[in-house]
Amino acid sequence: MPQKLKPGEMLTESLRGFSVVSVEHYAEDSWRLNFEAAGLNIQCPWRMVSNVAIVLGGSDHKQKFGLPQPVDVTVEALRLLSGKTVESARIDEVTADLCITFAGGIRVDVFNDSSGYEGWTFADQRGTWLVAQGGGQMAIWKPTVAKP
Repeated sequence: MPQKLKPGEMLTESLRGFSVVSVEHYAEDSWRLNFEAAGLNIQCPWRMVSNVAIVLGGSDHKQKFGLPQPVDVTVEALRLLSGKTVESARIDEVTADLCITFAGGIRVDVFNDSSGYEGWTFADQRGTWLVAQGGGQMAIWKPTVAKP
């Protein structure tokens, strides 16, 4: 009997070797990372971390930070992730926090921060859906193969 994959393993299986092709800010505090064969919607705090520092966060959007122009997180996130492929994904079993590690020493951390609201959702082209529910539970839909 085949072993059942954990949610993080399912996400890694769906994303490994793929990269982010676009980043969208589709509503207040709502972001979408579009991968080549999947999408990740984020409705909670998130950040990008390099080997040495936090390099970007969703809350940085439109902040000036003494720069000539305010930060456009959609542009900056895509610049930081451009050409970098997913190496692994991890989902905390208690909180459903998500960590996606990319080649080149960068990761995206997503913090499922509510006891009631969904923090993030993921879907791939094969029909796999993962939903980080409020309180840290995971809802999972995986297509099944019908037996003849």
